[in-house]
Amino acid sequence: MILSMKSKRRSIESMANNSTPLALRNHDIIKDIISRLPVKSVKRFESVCKAWYFLFHSGDFISIHFRRSSPRPSLLIRRFHSPSGSNFSITLIDSRTSIPREIRIPFLGSLIRYPKIVASCNGIICFDVSPCYACAFVLWNISTRQFRGLPRPTINDAHEPIWMVACGFGYSPQNNDFKLVRIVNFHCNDDDSPVVRAEVYSWSTTSWRLLDGRMIEERIGSCVIPEGQQAVIVDGSVHWLANGVGKLANHKFIVSFNMGNEVFKTIQTLDFIPPGICAKLVRFNESLALALYPAMPVYPSGYGRPINLIELWTLNKDYPTDGDGTRWTKLHTLELNSSGLGTPIGVYNESELLVKRVDAQCVTLSFFDPYNKTIKTIPICNSEYTCEFYNYVDSLVPVENAADLETEEAQELEIH
Repeated sequence: MILSMKSKRRSIESMANNSTPLALRNHDIIKDIISRLPVKSVKRFESVCKAWYFLFHSGDFISIHFRRSSPRPSLLIRRFHSPSGSNFSITLIDSRTSIPREIRIPFLGSLIRYPKIVASCNGIICFDVSPCYACAFVLWNISTRQFRGLPRPTINDAHEPIWMVACGFGYSPQNNDFKLVRIVNFHCNDDDSPVVRAEVYSWSTTSWRLLDGRMIEERIGSCVIPEGQQAVIVDGSVHWLANGVGKLANHKFIVSFNMGNEVFKTIQTLDFIPPGICAKLVRFNESLALALYPAMPVYPSGYGRPINLIELWTLNKDYPTDGDGTRWTKLHTLELNSSGLGTPIGVYNESELLVKRVDAQCVTLSFFDPYNKTIKTIPICNSEYTCEFYNYVDSLVPVENAADLETEEAQELEIH
């Protein structure tokens, strides 16, 4: 007989009240049941006994729990309430209840400025908490309430001024490791190409490591990544939109960094993007995609295409690795209304394009499903200056490198 979730919870609580002998004998059953519960419930049960504590902190259990988390991620919203961004809030809209909940940042009082979100990945949020040049970071798990400051990066402006810094945070399944990559552009060389340096922070080693300078210059030395954009992770690689410099100043590229082998490469964007059209890099249906949209409210186009459209193009997964001959396919087109400005800001749950619209003093968020041709719109805020959106998944992943807690003490428990 299959128990309902409420019945399973009552069974767990009953076993907990009986001091766990039955729980220990039915380890696999307990593991199967509790791995389906929200993080908040798991954290409550870990105090039942030492065996359960070590079970819930084991890498195997954390992985199982993550795979069984809600297939629809929650939506994390970062709102700015002032032009300078000095006053902001973070709200989480739970995918199960659709109820918004304001999140308190526990380390906010110790900061000299309000943090930027680098990325949200597998339940871990990476914050840039530095005044400038992305030189101080904090990892935070909202669900477990754990946070940890990272050591300072090694690349700095001690010898020459920094021009731009771009960051990306993600998980490498190849190495079973979270990594934070930091790309620093200094002043330009005589040929107008920037001096580029890069370093990687590894969650497994808890340290920064410089990447090969020659490889960086050869691979991405002819372009620069503008600050402020969200990196996009696809197939274990982090991607940014980049602008060419020098002789390539009128070109756009996609810079890709493989989290596994730590190698950069560039990917060609669409051959021609008309003036007045902006491009947003997103992840759609597990593929790299470009959303093209008007930079200004709707106006006539002189380039043979309506300008009141959002076009979604995806990059074929079999694109060549030499940076040439990439193939893009236009999947969908969304027509904007004549009022307001629609800006693609991301993709929710791999399949719904998020479009932010500013009408008068109200900001609304539209979820566009290109397959079902449906649009769901919700009001986000009034008189807000800007909003940023991130997918967030409930997880037990620790901010410390503590996924494998099979210590001698845990092994002595001999949980079977």
